[in-house]
Amino acid sequence: MLNVRFFTLQSGEARKSLYAGNALVLNMGIASSAEITRALKEQWDRSKQKADWRVLSGRDHRGRYDMFISNPEQLWQLKFELTSRTEAVGFGMAVGKQDEEIERLMKAGSPVPFGLISPQQADLAIIMAGVQQYSSDSTHTLCKDYISQAQAKLDEHLDRELERLGSEPQFRRRYREQKEREESPYR
Repeated sequence: MLNVRFFTLQSGEARKSLYAGNALVLNMGIASSAEITRALKEQWDRSKQKADWRVLSGRDHRGRYDMFISNPEQLWQLKFELTSRTEAVGFGMAVGKQDEEIERLMKAGSPVPFGLISPQQADLAIIMAGVQQYSSDSTHTLCKDYISQAQAKLDEHLDRELERLGSEPQFRRRYREQKEREESPYR
């Protein structure tokens, strides 16, 4: 059974691959969630071990979502903050290689369906969907014990982007409404 599947909604325009030969062209430091999703999609398309891909999600103490995606070769993290009911700002990066301990954490939690739609420039969107493990405890352990430096960089980057977007009145209004919804979930 496949835990993760990727689909591309194409616009008909030619798109530039992130790969040159077998190597990833982008030196993936911190990148937008759209760039990371495209890189993951291309890795998934080339993977011969699709059944070994895993997704683990959880929320941190600030209410942001941490999503870890692993394959036999690499571990990636996406960090999102909802900015409205249907939008989020997110960034990610490759944070390491999978080992037995990380594999154990990636399998912890409750299995729940998930879907992520990432708008793209060359295509309409990339959709990542499947069954993920959901455990805020496991994501916290990964963030704190295994990738604390990368975690701090992602948080700082997301803070700067939210601050930049905060200067736009329309964004500020949607973001404030989202935070109010999160504070009183039974409205």
